[in-house]
Amino acid sequence: MNWQKTALGDLFSLIRFDSKKTDKTEETVSPFFFAGTWLYHEPNTNREHELKILPNYDVYLDGKLLKTVVEDLDSYRITFIDRFGYHLVIKANEYRPISVYDEANNETYAIVDAEKEPENRPEKED
Repeated sequence: MNWQKTALGDLFSLIRFDSKKTDKTEETVSPFFFAGTWLYHEPNTNREHELKILPNYDVYLDGKLLKTVVEDLDSYRITFIDRFGYHLVIKANEYRPISVYDEANNETYAIVDAEKEPENRPEKED
């Protein structure tokens, strides 16, 4: 009889443990939240870069497709890993992406603005 009490106690403790796990609801992230064209300024080269993320999570940097896969995704961050093993991390607030971390350069860049439509963009002065 003693082994039955132990077995039942173990069973109920497992059930309680599992029920705590199921109380946590997983939040889904829309693929459109990080999608868009984002601009950031690199001070070392004094260049503005265009980072484009499509809803299917294809990533373009300055018009060139980067071969990446999504390594991690939540409401405030998406982490890509490229074919060389470097991470590209896009952090967001409640409204939009706000920074880009490029592990290859070990730098974090603030997203300065979303790309405007070509007909609405002011002309760049030379």
